Amino acid sequence: MAHKKANLPEKNCAHCERPFCWRRKWARDWDNVRYCSQRCKRAAKSAPAANLCASASVEDEF
Repeated sequence: MAHKKANLPEKNCAHCERPFCWRRKWARDWDNVRYCSQRCKRAAKSAPAANLCASASVEDEF
């Protein structure tokens, strides 16, 4: 039976918002890790950026 790894730090994925735990391969760069997987990283980069300007979504009628 595998032992439980308690007290590992967690973050939420910037794309899917699911929690993910620290992994040994991220030990050096944990502060910069934003995504839980390569799939989320690719999906976030290919998704169109959110338009923060409300007036840009309204078409000009003039």
